[in-house]
Amino acid sequence: MFFSCKSNKARSAIALTIFVGLLILGLVAMPGAKAAPSITVNPTGGPPGTVVQVYGTGYTPNGQIQTELWNGTSAYTFTADANGVLNTTVTVPPVEPGLYGFTITDVASQGTTQTQFTVTQGSASPTPTSPSSATSSPSPTATVPEFPSLIALTLFIAVSVGTFLFVRKTKADRT
Repeated sequence: MFFSCKSNKARSAIALTIFVGLLILGLVAMPGAKAAPSITVNPTGGPPGTVVQVYGTGYTPNGQIQTELWNGTSAYTFTADANGVLNTTVTVPPVEPGLYGFTITDVASQGTTQTQFTVTQGSASPTPTSPSSATSSPSPTATVPEFPSLIALTLFIAVSVGTFLFVRKTKADRT
């Protein structure tokens, strides 16, 4: 039987094959080496009518993003760009002053990110600040592309066949 080899070389080859196979399967199983989703709002507070820039990274590329804003009083659906970046604006609705939550959900991964916004008294100026004039906006986080499954499977098969042939040759040399 294949696993009942007595040769140290054969056992080492089998162990190497198992290690490489598990490593490749781990790479395939990962959704991609990317940072955890994050979200920021700019500004972080203001009266009803304020235009708020919502910026997030680490989402599924071209994925649907669902939001629950102002402690559930408003819900929106957005689409992340090809890099998994969400960059949009929302307007503070006529809600009471206080601390309000923003909950952002990546539909594909079901990952949820949260931040807060403080609604103050008063009303926004008649000409809200445009998102392009925001004083600071974070730069996107680079993401590493996913390891293609077909390449991983091909590598696993090649290493497995090579190991099998090596063990078979080692057994043949012993006899």
